[in-house]
Amino acid sequence: MTEAQESPRRIAARIIAHWLATQDFPDRMLPSVENNRAFIQEVVYGVSRWRGLLEHIISTLVPREPDPQSKAYLLVGLYQIFIMDSVPPHAAANETVEAAKTDLDAPRVRFINGVLRNSLRKADQIQADLKTKSLAIRTSHSDLLINRWSDNLGKDATKALCDWNNTRPSVILRVNTFRVSMEDYRKQLEEADILVEPHTSDPEHFLTLPSGTNVRELPGYAEGLFSIQDPATLVAVNLLNVSPGQRVLDACAAPGGKTFACAEQMKDEGLIIATDRHADRLVQLNENAKRMAFSCVRVIQADASTKEGLERVEQLGPFDRILLDVPCSNTGVLRRRPDARWRFSENRLQKLVGVQVRLLDACSSLLAPDGALVYSTCSLEPEENMGQLERWIEQNPEFAIETHVCSLPPTSGMDGAFAARIVHSSS
Repeated sequence: MTEAQESPRRIAARIIAHWLATQDFPDRMLPSVENNRAFIQEVVYGVSRWRGLLEHIISTLVPREPDPQSKAYLLVGLYQIFIMDSVPPHAAANETVEAAKTDLDAPRVRFINGVLRNSLRKADQIQADLKTKSLAIRTSHSDLLINRWSDNLGKDATKALCDWNNTRPSVILRVNTFRVSMEDYRKQLEEADILVEPHTSDPEHFLTLPSGTNVRELPGYAEGLFSIQDPATLVAVNLLNVSPGQRVLDACAAPGGKTFACAEQMKDEGLIIATDRHADRLVQLNENAKRMAFSCVRVIQADASTKEGLERVEQLGPFDRILLDVPCSNTGVLRRRPDARWRFSENRLQKLVGVQVRLLDACSSLLAPDGALVYSTCSLEPEENMGQLERWIEQNPEFAIETHVCSLPPTSGMDGAFAARIVHSSS
């Protein structure tokens, strides 16, 4: 049986079982086949988003932790029954049990069938019970995140943020106004019978696409007339304030959305060095660079966290502008990266803070005397944002924070983001 012929529930359950075992990124495990891809993606993302709530339901139905494969099938079935509204509950249970027959032995299939049937019988009782549970269970977030956000943001903002994180994110494109005007591109979309809405946060540059749109089939995809990105990505780019002819380093560039926004604002005049350390991310960056076709962009593999890793890049500096969009906990984009909520821990946070410091140390040395460096994250955590920079400036008094910007959903209407502009203190 080919992947295209396999049960979509079976494919989803296998991805989820692998994710639970390895904590790999589930979006990177999605099949390349188009057949049933939308359904598989919905279930995989949905389970990763609602894992906490679904595990609570399992705990009320099963006296002990199921084995990993059985648990994956239970999560797939319960997600369809309690969260997904496009599949009748009994059909969801039937199809999930049928899918499990290929991967599980007969006793475990009977176990899956029994638990899902029991959940159908007790559905009203389960729903009523969930309403009495903590915010963490009801909104499927960890207690750690709820407690941190309640302390830092307040309880009302935390509840609103959790609800936002559990909404399905829209696909948003940024029109490349260097090559086509917003008006002309919207006409192309209208001619293709694609209805879009200007994004409320930045209607001059961003359009919200209808659900289910195939991005690669949009007018102008191959010609680089747009890129897929949230308006929050321009927070850092606008703070960078690039100009034609400048030398710019985008030190953690993949997949390239900010790189190409800079190239557009520079009118493709000057030089942008776009780097990333990971080969797999460079593949995507190079593909996007080829499609966007900005002559000023040069892609280089480099580890921007060490002086040695930046040797090739250093020869092309110093740089008028440096964009340092650092690896972070992703707590501002949990709507788009739902699995990241389960990777968050104090230990991981401290490791990321260490990486961020090394990036600041290495890249700041490449900044021209009258240049500016923008440090940015998609995190909401103070340790990665202003707290990080205040500590770093204390150790590096030759630099100063000129200004900073925060985006906090849902108030901002876009992804969470932080960006700060850093200059030499004598500037």
